[in-house]
Amino acid sequence: MGKEVTRRGFLKGMAAAGAVALTAGVAPKAFGQAPAKGGFNWKKFAGAKIRFMNNTHDWSTELIPKALPEFEKLTGIKVQWEVLAENQFRQKLTLELSSNPDSVDGFMSLPSWDGMAFYQSGWYEPVEKFLKSPDLTSPDFDFKDFFPSCTQIATIKNTLVGVPLYPEVQMLYYPKEKFQEKKLKVPETFEEFAATAEKLYDKNTKYAGYVSRGDGIQAVYTLAPFVFGMGGRWLDENGRPDLTSDAFVKALELYSGTLHKYGPPGIAGQTWAQNQVVFMQGNAGMNTDSSNFISTYEDPKRSKLAGKVGYAPVPRGPAGLRSSLIAWCLSIGSRSKNKEATWMFIQWLASKEMVLRQAKMKLPVGRESAWKSPEFQSSMSKEWLDAFTKELPTAAVNQANPLVVQVPETRDAIGKAIVSVIQGGNAKEAAMKAQQDCLKILKMT
Repeated sequence: MGKEVTRRGFLKGMAAAGAVALTAGVAPKAFGQAPAKGGFNWKKFAGAKIRFMNNTHDWSTELIPKALPEFEKLTGIKVQWEVLAENQFRQKLTLELSSNPDSVDGFMSLPSWDGMAFYQSGWYEPVEKFLKSPDLTSPDFDFKDFFPSCTQIATIKNTLVGVPLYPEVQMLYYPKEKFQEKKLKVPETFEEFAATAEKLYDKNTKYAGYVSRGDGIQAVYTLAPFVFGMGGRWLDENGRPDLTSDAFVKALELYSGTLHKYGPPGIAGQTWAQNQVVFMQGNAGMNTDSSNFISTYEDPKRSKLAGKVGYAPVPRGPAGLRSSLIAWCLSIGSRSKNKEATWMFIQWLASKEMVLRQAKMKLPVGRESAWKSPEFQSSMSKEWLDAFTKELPTAAVNQANPLVVQVPETRDAIGKAIVSVIQGGNAKEAAMKAQQDCLKILKMT
Protein backbone atom coordinates (compact mmCIF):
# COMPACT_ATOMS: atom_id res chain seq x y z
CA MET A 1 0.00 0.00 0.00
CA GLY A 2 2.99 2.28 0.41
CA LYS A 3 3.85 1.88 -3.26
CA GLU A 4 3.08 4.98 -5.32
CA VAL A 5 0.44 4.68 -8.01
CA THR A 6 1.21 6.24 -11.38
CA ARG A 7 -1.40 8.26 -13.23
CA ARG A 8 -1.79 5.44 -15.76
CA GLY A 9 -2.13 2.99 -12.90
CA PHE A 10 -4.74 5.19 -11.32
CA LEU A 11 -6.83 5.26 -14.48
CA LYS A 12 -6.68 1.49 -14.66
CA GLY A 13 -7.56 1.35 -10.99
CA MET A 14 -10.60 3.52 -11.52
CA ALA A 15 -11.83 1.03 -14.08
CA ALA A 16 -11.03 -2.04 -12.00
CA ALA A 17 -12.40 -0.76 -8.70
CA GLY A 18 -15.65 0.43 -10.20
CA ALA A 19 -16.57 -2.44 -12.51
CA VAL A 20 -19.37 -3.37 -10.16
CA ALA A 21 -23.09 -2.68 -10.35
CA LEU A 22 -24.96 -1.37 -7.31
CA THR A 23 -26.34 -4.73 -6.24
CA ALA A 24 -24.28 -7.87 -5.82
CA GLY A 25 -24.37 -10.37 -8.64
CA VAL A 26 -25.19 -7.86 -11.37
CA ALA A 27 -22.66 -7.94 -14.21
CA PRO A 28 -21.20 -4.59 -15.25
CA LYS A 29 -22.74 -3.19 -18.40
CA ALA A 30 -21.17 -0.96 -21.04
CA PHE A 31 -23.46 1.82 -22.22
CA GLY A 32 -22.93 2.91 -25.80
CA GLN A 33 -23.68 6.21 -27.48
CA ALA A 34 -25.30 6.50 -30.90
CA PRO A 35 -23.14 7.69 -33.82
CA ALA A 36 -23.68 11.26 -34.93
CA LYS A 37 -25.89 12.10 -37.89
CA GLY A 38 -25.20 15.59 -39.14
CA GLY A 39 -25.24 18.67 -36.91
CA PHE A 40 -26.71 18.60 -33.42
CA ASN A 41 -29.72 20.83 -32.68
CA TRP A 42 -29.44 22.30 -29.17
CA LYS A 43 -32.60 24.40 -29.79
CA LYS A 44 -34.83 21.35 -30.24
CA PHE A 45 -36.70 22.02 -26.98
CA ALA A 46 -36.53 25.82 -26.87
CA GLY A 47 -39.28 27.27 -24.70
CA ALA A 48 -39.32 24.35 -22.24
CA LYS A 49 -39.05 25.06 -18.51
CA ILE A 50 -37.45 22.53 -16.18
CA ARG A 51 -36.93 22.22 -12.45
CA PHE A 52 -33.72 20.65 -11.11
CA MET A 53 -33.18 19.87 -7.39
CA ASN A 54 -29.72 19.73 -5.83
CA ASN A 55 -27.78 19.03 -2.69
CA THR A 56 -25.59 21.91 -1.52
CA HIS A 57 -22.03 21.63 -2.82
CA ASP A 58 -19.52 23.98 -4.40
CA TRP A 59 -20.54 22.52 -7.77
CA SER A 60 -24.22 23.39 -7.26
CA THR A 61 -23.74 26.71 -5.45
CA GLU A 62 -20.66 28.20 -7.13
CA LEU A 63 -20.06 26.73 -10.59
CA ILE A 64 -23.46 26.06 -12.14
CA PRO A 65 -25.53 29.12 -11.11
CA LYS A 66 -22.98 31.41 -12.78
CA ALA A 67 -23.02 29.33 -15.97
CA LEU A 68 -26.81 28.82 -16.30
CA PRO A 69 -27.32 31.83 -18.61
CA GLU A 70 -24.98 30.13 -21.10
CA PHE A 71 -27.17 27.03 -21.21
CA GLU A 72 -30.38 29.01 -21.51
CA LYS A 73 -28.93 31.02 -24.39
CA LEU A 74 -27.64 27.85 -26.09
CA THR A 75 -30.92 25.93 -25.84
CA GLY A 76 -33.76 28.33 -25.11
CA ILE A 77 -34.64 26.11 -22.12
CA LYS A 78 -35.36 27.89 -18.81
CA VAL A 79 -34.03 26.24 -15.65
CA GLN A 80 -35.35 26.50 -12.09
CA TRP A 81 -32.22 25.57 -10.13
CA GLU A 82 -32.89 24.64 -6.49
CA VAL A 83 -30.22 23.97 -3.88
CA LEU A 84 -30.93 22.78 -0.35
CA ALA A 85 -28.80 21.66 2.60
CA GLU A 86 -28.34 17.89 2.48
CA ASN A 87 -30.88 16.78 5.08
CA GLN A 88 -33.53 19.18 3.77
CA PHE A 89 -32.73 18.19 0.18
CA ARG A 90 -33.29 14.51 0.86
CA GLN A 91 -36.53 15.12 2.73
CA LYS A 92 -38.00 17.49 0.14
CA LEU A 93 -36.92 15.42 -2.87
CA THR A 94 -38.40 12.22 -1.45
CA LEU A 95 -41.62 14.00 -0.49
CA GLU A 96 -42.08 15.55 -3.93
CA LEU A 97 -41.22 12.40 -5.87
CA SER A 98 -43.77 10.47 -3.83
CA SER A 99 -46.58 13.03 -3.64
CA ASN A 100 -46.10 15.30 -6.66
CA PRO A 101 -43.67 13.47 -8.96
CA ASP A 102 -44.27 15.45 -12.15
CA SER A 103 -43.07 18.61 -10.36
CA VAL A 104 -39.45 17.40 -10.42
CA ASP A 105 -37.72 17.12 -13.79
CA GLY A 106 -34.18 16.36 -12.68
CA PHE A 107 -32.20 15.90 -9.50
CA MET A 108 -28.88 14.98 -7.94
CA SER A 109 -28.91 11.40 -6.71
CA LEU A 110 -26.50 9.41 -4.56
CA PRO A 111 -27.04 5.74 -5.51
CA SER A 112 -25.45 4.46 -2.31
CA TRP A 113 -28.28 6.23 -0.47
CA ASP A 114 -31.16 6.67 -2.93
CA GLY A 115 -30.49 3.92 -5.42
CA MET A 116 -32.47 0.89 -4.31
CA ALA A 117 -35.39 2.88 -2.88
CA PHE A 118 -35.73 5.18 -5.89
CA TYR A 119 -35.36 2.28 -8.31
CA GLN A 120 -37.96 0.19 -6.52
CA SER A 121 -40.33 3.17 -6.38
CA GLY A 122 -39.92 3.77 -10.13
CA TRP A 123 -38.67 7.33 -9.67
CA TYR A 124 -35.68 7.09 -12.03
CA GLU A 125 -36.06 7.52 -15.78
CA PRO A 126 -33.51 5.19 -17.44
CA VAL A 127 -31.16 7.32 -19.51
CA GLU A 128 -29.59 4.82 -21.91
CA LYS A 129 -32.31 5.46 -24.49
CA PHE A 130 -31.31 9.13 -24.58
CA LEU A 131 -27.67 8.16 -25.07
CA LYS A 132 -28.62 5.98 -28.03
CA SER A 133 -30.55 8.74 -29.78
CA PRO A 134 -28.40 10.91 -32.12
CA ASP A 135 -31.22 13.48 -32.06
CA LEU A 136 -30.95 13.84 -28.28
CA THR A 137 -27.24 13.36 -27.56
CA SER A 138 -24.50 15.51 -29.02
CA PRO A 139 -21.59 13.59 -30.58
CA ASP A 140 -19.30 15.73 -28.42
CA PHE A 141 -20.75 14.22 -25.23
CA ASP A 142 -18.47 11.14 -25.50
CA PHE A 143 -19.98 9.00 -22.77
CA LYS A 144 -17.04 6.56 -22.85
CA ASP A 145 -14.91 9.36 -21.40
CA PHE A 146 -16.51 8.74 -17.97
CA PHE A 147 -14.59 6.40 -15.69
CA PRO A 148 -16.16 2.91 -15.66
CA SER A 149 -16.19 3.08 -11.85
CA CYS A 150 -18.50 6.09 -11.94
CA THR A 151 -20.87 4.76 -14.61
CA GLN A 152 -21.19 1.47 -12.75
CA ILE A 153 -22.02 3.29 -9.50
CA ALA A 154 -24.83 4.93 -11.50
CA THR A 155 -26.07 1.52 -12.64
CA ILE A 156 -28.80 -0.33 -10.73
CA LYS A 157 -29.78 -3.81 -11.89
CA ASN A 158 -28.25 -3.16 -15.32
CA THR A 159 -30.16 0.12 -15.62
CA LEU A 160 -28.27 3.38 -16.04
CA VAL A 161 -30.17 5.78 -13.77
CA GLY A 162 -28.07 8.89 -14.30
CA VAL A 163 -24.85 10.49 -15.47
CA PRO A 164 -22.01 10.43 -12.91
CA LEU A 165 -20.82 13.74 -11.56
CA TYR A 166 -17.63 12.90 -9.65
CA PRO A 167 -15.99 10.10 -7.63
CA GLU A 168 -15.58 10.58 -3.90
CA VAL A 169 -13.40 8.80 -1.33
CA GLN A 170 -12.65 9.94 2.22
CA MET A 171 -9.44 11.63 3.33
CA LEU A 172 -7.59 12.86 6.38
CA TYR A 173 -7.17 16.65 6.42
CA TYR A 174 -4.76 18.37 8.78
CA PRO A 175 -3.23 21.86 9.29
CA LYS A 176 0.43 21.59 8.30
CA GLU A 177 1.62 24.41 10.55
CA LYS A 178 0.02 22.88 13.66
CA PHE A 179 1.67 19.53 12.97
CA GLN A 180 5.02 21.24 12.42
CA GLU A 181 4.61 23.29 15.58
CA LYS A 182 3.94 20.19 17.67
CA LYS A 183 6.42 18.06 15.71
CA LEU A 184 3.76 15.48 14.93
CA LYS A 185 3.83 12.76 12.30
CA VAL A 186 0.74 12.35 10.11
CA PRO A 187 -1.05 9.27 11.50
CA GLU A 188 -1.18 6.22 9.25
CA THR A 189 -2.77 3.70 11.60
CA PHE A 190 -5.77 3.74 13.92
CA GLU A 191 -3.48 3.66 16.94
CA GLU A 192 -1.48 6.63 15.69
CA PHE A 193 -4.71 8.46 14.85
CA ALA A 194 -6.06 8.22 18.41
CA ALA A 195 -2.72 9.19 19.93
CA THR A 196 -2.36 12.19 17.60
CA ALA A 197 -5.87 13.44 18.42
CA GLU A 198 -4.94 13.38 22.11
CA LYS A 199 -1.71 15.31 21.50
CA LEU A 200 -3.49 17.95 19.44
CA TYR A 201 -6.37 18.47 21.87
CA ASP A 202 -6.22 21.51 24.15
CA LYS A 203 -8.77 21.48 26.94
CA ASN A 204 -8.13 25.09 27.92
CA THR A 205 -8.51 26.66 24.47
CA LYS A 206 -11.08 24.06 23.28
CA TYR A 207 -8.86 23.31 20.28
CA ALA A 208 -10.17 20.00 18.96
CA GLY A 209 -7.83 17.12 18.28
CA TYR A 210 -10.30 15.76 15.76
CA VAL A 211 -13.53 16.87 14.12
CA SER A 212 -15.92 14.89 11.96
CA ARG A 213 -19.63 14.40 11.62
CA GLY A 214 -21.62 14.28 14.84
CA ASP A 215 -25.02 14.35 13.18
CA GLY A 216 -26.06 10.70 13.45
CA ILE A 217 -27.50 10.12 9.99
CA GLN A 218 -24.62 11.94 8.29
CA ALA A 219 -21.97 10.34 10.49
CA VAL A 220 -22.67 6.84 9.17
CA TYR A 221 -20.67 7.90 6.11
CA THR A 222 -17.59 8.99 8.08
CA LEU A 223 -17.81 5.95 10.36
CA ALA A 224 -17.49 3.63 7.33
CA PRO A 225 -13.66 3.66 6.90
CA PHE A 226 -13.28 2.81 10.57
CA VAL A 227 -15.73 -0.11 10.27
CA PHE A 228 -14.05 -1.53 7.17
CA GLY A 229 -10.54 -0.84 8.50
CA MET A 230 -11.37 -2.84 11.62
CA GLY A 231 -12.56 -5.70 9.43
CA GLY A 232 -16.26 -5.05 9.98
CA ARG A 233 -19.19 -4.75 7.59
CA TRP A 234 -22.71 -3.37 7.52
CA LEU A 235 -24.43 -6.59 6.42
CA ASP A 236 -23.47 -10.24 6.46
CA GLU A 237 -23.55 -12.53 3.41
CA ASN A 238 -27.29 -13.09 3.95
CA GLY A 239 -28.11 -9.39 4.02
CA ARG A 240 -28.59 -9.26 7.79
CA PRO A 241 -27.16 -6.39 9.85
CA ASP A 242 -23.76 -7.24 11.34
CA LEU A 243 -23.44 -4.45 13.88
CA THR A 244 -22.51 -6.37 17.02
CA SER A 245 -19.21 -7.81 15.81
CA ASP A 246 -16.05 -6.94 17.73
CA ALA A 247 -14.84 -5.05 14.66
CA PHE A 248 -17.94 -2.85 14.49
CA VAL A 249 -17.89 -2.11 18.23
CA LYS A 250 -14.20 -1.19 18.09
CA ALA A 251 -14.84 1.10 15.13
CA LEU A 252 -17.63 2.81 17.05
CA GLU A 253 -15.39 3.20 20.08
CA LEU A 254 -12.60 4.71 17.98
CA TYR A 255 -14.65 7.10 15.87
CA SER A 256 -17.23 8.28 18.40
CA GLY A 257 -14.94 7.86 21.39
CA THR A 258 -12.29 10.10 19.82
CA LEU A 259 -14.91 12.77 19.12
CA HIS A 260 -16.20 12.42 22.68
CA LYS A 261 -12.75 12.91 24.23
CA TYR A 262 -11.06 15.24 21.76
CA GLY A 263 -13.78 16.77 19.60
CA PRO A 264 -14.98 20.40 19.60
CA PRO A 265 -17.68 21.62 22.01
CA GLY A 266 -21.18 20.51 21.00
CA ILE A 267 -19.93 17.95 18.48
CA ALA A 268 -22.96 15.68 18.94
CA GLY A 269 -25.40 16.69 16.22
CA GLN A 270 -22.93 18.73 14.17
CA THR A 271 -23.25 18.36 10.38
CA TRP A 272 -20.45 18.13 7.85
CA ALA A 273 -21.01 21.78 6.96
CA GLN A 274 -20.49 22.80 10.59
CA ASN A 275 -17.39 20.59 10.77
CA GLN A 276 -15.97 22.41 7.76
CA VAL A 277 -16.27 25.74 9.56
CA VAL A 278 -14.55 24.37 12.68
CA PHE A 279 -11.65 23.00 10.66
CA MET A 280 -11.08 25.79 8.13
CA GLN A 281 -11.28 28.45 10.86
CA GLY A 282 -8.29 26.76 12.49
CA ASN A 283 -10.05 25.17 15.45
CA ALA A 284 -9.29 21.48 14.87
CA GLY A 285 -6.17 19.42 14.24
CA MET A 286 -7.66 16.66 12.07
CA ASN A 287 -10.76 16.08 9.98
CA THR A 288 -11.79 12.99 8.03
CA ASP A 289 -14.48 13.40 5.40
CA SER A 290 -15.16 13.59 1.67
CA SER A 291 -12.30 14.16 -0.75
CA ASN A 292 -14.47 16.90 -2.27
CA PHE A 293 -13.76 19.19 0.68
CA ILE A 294 -10.51 20.33 -0.93
CA SER A 295 -12.32 23.03 -2.92
CA THR A 296 -13.68 24.58 0.28
CA TYR A 297 -10.52 24.24 2.35
CA GLU A 298 -8.41 25.83 -0.37
CA ASP A 299 -10.77 28.78 -0.91
CA PRO A 300 -9.09 31.84 0.68
CA LYS A 301 -12.44 33.63 0.87
CA ARG A 302 -13.76 31.00 3.27
CA SER A 303 -10.79 29.19 4.76
CA LYS A 304 -8.05 30.51 7.02
CA LEU A 305 -6.09 27.38 6.13
CA ALA A 306 -6.04 27.89 2.35
CA GLY A 307 -2.64 26.81 1.09
CA LYS A 308 -1.81 25.30 4.49
CA VAL A 309 -3.87 22.09 4.48
CA GLY A 310 -2.25 18.67 4.43
CA TYR A 311 -3.89 15.67 2.75
CA ALA A 312 -3.44 12.01 3.57
CA PRO A 313 -5.32 8.71 3.25
CA VAL A 314 -7.66 7.85 6.08
CA PRO A 315 -5.77 5.82 8.71
CA ARG A 316 -5.61 2.07 8.23
CA GLY A 317 -6.75 -0.56 10.68
CA PRO A 318 -6.11 -4.28 11.20
CA ALA A 319 -7.92 -4.99 7.90
CA GLY A 320 -5.90 -2.39 6.02
CA LEU A 321 -6.72 0.91 4.29
CA ARG A 322 -10.44 0.88 3.51
CA SER A 323 -12.18 4.05 2.42
CA SER A 324 -15.57 4.16 0.74
CA LEU A 325 -16.09 5.08 -2.94
CA ILE A 326 -19.31 6.79 -3.98
CA ALA A 327 -20.44 9.18 -6.71
CA TRP A 328 -23.25 11.69 -7.05
CA CYS A 329 -25.25 11.37 -10.28
CA LEU A 330 -27.58 13.56 -12.34
CA SER A 331 -30.92 11.86 -12.86
CA ILE A 332 -34.27 12.45 -14.59
CA GLY A 333 -37.60 12.02 -12.81
CA SER A 334 -39.72 9.26 -14.34
CA ARG A 335 -42.88 11.38 -14.18
CA SER A 336 -41.30 14.52 -15.63
CA LYS A 337 -43.17 16.08 -18.53
CA ASN A 338 -39.90 17.47 -19.88
CA LYS A 339 -37.61 14.44 -19.97
CA GLU A 340 -35.89 15.27 -23.25
CA ALA A 341 -35.26 18.89 -22.24
CA THR A 342 -33.91 17.68 -18.90
CA TRP A 343 -31.59 15.30 -20.72
CA MET A 344 -30.31 18.24 -22.78
CA PHE A 345 -29.52 20.00 -19.51
CA ILE A 346 -27.81 16.99 -17.93
CA GLN A 347 -25.54 16.41 -20.94
CA TRP A 348 -24.58 20.07 -20.82
CA LEU A 349 -23.90 19.90 -17.06
CA ALA A 350 -21.72 16.83 -17.58
CA SER A 351 -20.14 17.93 -20.87
CA LYS A 352 -16.38 17.95 -21.30
CA GLU A 353 -16.32 21.75 -21.14
CA MET A 354 -18.31 21.96 -17.89
CA VAL A 355 -16.40 19.13 -16.24
CA LEU A 356 -13.14 20.85 -17.15
CA ARG A 357 -14.42 23.99 -15.44
CA GLN A 358 -15.25 21.77 -12.47
CA ALA A 359 -11.65 20.52 -12.49
CA LYS A 360 -10.29 24.07 -12.49
CA MET A 361 -12.28 24.73 -9.30
CA LYS A 362 -10.44 21.91 -7.49
CA LEU A 363 -13.56 19.75 -7.68
CA PRO A 364 -13.05 16.00 -8.33
CA VAL A 365 -14.15 14.86 -11.77
CA GLY A 366 -15.62 11.70 -13.28
CA ARG A 367 -14.24 12.16 -16.80
CA GLU A 368 -10.87 10.73 -17.75
CA SER A 369 -10.07 13.65 -20.06
CA ALA A 370 -10.63 16.17 -17.26
CA TRP A 371 -8.72 14.13 -14.68
CA LYS A 372 -5.72 13.87 -17.02
CA SER A 373 -5.89 17.54 -18.01
CA PRO A 374 -3.02 19.86 -17.04
CA GLU A 375 -5.60 22.15 -15.46
CA PHE A 376 -6.73 19.50 -12.99
CA GLN A 377 -3.34 17.96 -12.31
CA SER A 378 -1.77 21.37 -11.66
CA SER A 379 -4.66 22.72 -9.58
CA MET A 380 -4.83 19.81 -7.15
CA SER A 381 -2.40 19.21 -4.33
CA LYS A 382 0.03 16.37 -5.07
CA GLU A 383 -0.74 15.06 -1.57
CA TRP A 384 -4.44 14.97 -2.45
CA LEU A 385 -3.81 13.13 -5.73
CA ASP A 386 -1.51 10.64 -4.01
CA ALA A 387 -4.01 10.00 -1.21
CA PHE A 388 -6.83 9.44 -3.70
CA THR A 389 -4.85 6.96 -5.76
CA LYS A 390 -3.64 5.04 -2.69
CA GLU A 391 -7.18 4.62 -1.38
CA LEU A 392 -8.91 3.69 -4.61
CA PRO A 393 -7.79 0.04 -5.06
CA THR A 394 -9.27 -1.07 -1.73
CA ALA A 395 -12.16 1.42 -1.45
CA ALA A 396 -15.56 -0.13 -0.73
CA VAL A 397 -17.80 0.76 -3.68
CA ASN A 398 -21.17 2.27 -2.70
CA GLN A 399 -20.67 1.22 0.93
CA ALA A 400 -21.32 4.54 2.65
CA ASN A 401 -24.12 2.72 4.49
CA PRO A 402 -25.96 -0.61 4.30
CA LEU A 403 -27.18 -1.16 0.73
CA VAL A 404 -30.86 -1.66 1.47
CA VAL A 405 -34.10 0.00 0.41
CA GLN A 406 -34.57 1.52 3.88
CA VAL A 407 -31.37 3.58 3.89
CA PRO A 408 -32.71 6.60 5.85
CA GLU A 409 -34.16 4.36 8.54
CA THR A 410 -31.06 2.18 8.93
CA ARG A 411 -28.78 5.20 8.89
CA ASP A 412 -30.90 6.76 11.60
CA ALA A 413 -30.61 3.62 13.74
CA ILE A 414 -26.84 3.40 13.31
CA GLY A 415 -26.55 7.17 13.70
CA LYS A 416 -28.18 6.99 17.12
CA ALA A 417 -25.47 4.57 18.21
CA ILE A 418 -22.79 6.96 16.93
CA VAL A 419 -24.28 9.90 18.82
CA SER A 420 -24.78 7.83 21.96
CA VAL A 421 -21.06 7.02 22.14
CA ILE A 422 -20.09 10.60 21.27
CA GLN A 423 -22.09 11.59 24.33
CA GLY A 424 -20.22 9.09 26.49
CA GLY A 425 -22.39 6.00 26.07
CA ASN A 426 -21.23 2.39 25.96
CA ALA A 427 -20.28 1.30 22.42
CA LYS A 428 -21.28 -2.35 22.84
CA GLU A 429 -24.71 -1.44 24.18
CA ALA A 430 -25.22 1.18 21.47
CA ALA A 431 -24.25 -1.32 18.77
CA MET A 432 -26.66 -3.92 20.16
CA LYS A 433 -29.49 -1.38 20.10
CA ALA A 434 -28.64 -0.42 16.49
CA GLN A 435 -28.62 -4.11 15.51
CA GLN A 436 -32.04 -4.71 17.05
CA ASP A 437 -33.49 -1.56 15.47
CA CYS A 438 -32.11 -2.43 12.01
CA LEU A 439 -33.50 -5.97 12.23
CA LYS A 440 -36.94 -4.49 12.92
CA ILE A 441 -36.57 -1.97 10.09
CA LEU A 442 -35.59 -4.71 7.65
CA LYS A 443 -38.31 -6.99 9.04
CA MET A 444 -35.84 -9.69 10.03
CA THR A 445 -35.95 -11.79 13.17
